[in-house]
Amino acid sequence: MPDDVPAERPAVRKVDKSAADTATLVDMGVVDPQPEPVPEPPPGPSPVEQANEAALEAALVEAGVTKAGRDEQVIDVLAKLDPADVEAVARWLKEKKTKPDDPAK
Repeated sequence: MPDDVPAERPAVRKVDKSAADTATLVDMGVVDPQPEPVPEPPPGPSPVEQANEAALEAALVEAGVTKAGRDEQVIDVLAKLDPADVEAVARWLKEKKTKPDDPAK
């Protein structure tokens, strides 16, 4: 061996902690666990919509209106409104309708 060549020395082993999968990195404490996704709300109308729908149904019954045709679809759409708006619609339904004495000609 020539004199100008340095002697062999042991190489320092470098560990790449990011070379593992995420679950292993979490187990090793290198990374924080990933947040769990928020569960999806159950299908169907919300409690507010259900309350609105019940108020509309009660107003229709009180007004003596029988549902027919697309009435269910209309009630579903109206139930999605703000509760104050649903209350106004229910009030309109409950008001007594009077026939004009002198019809406009």
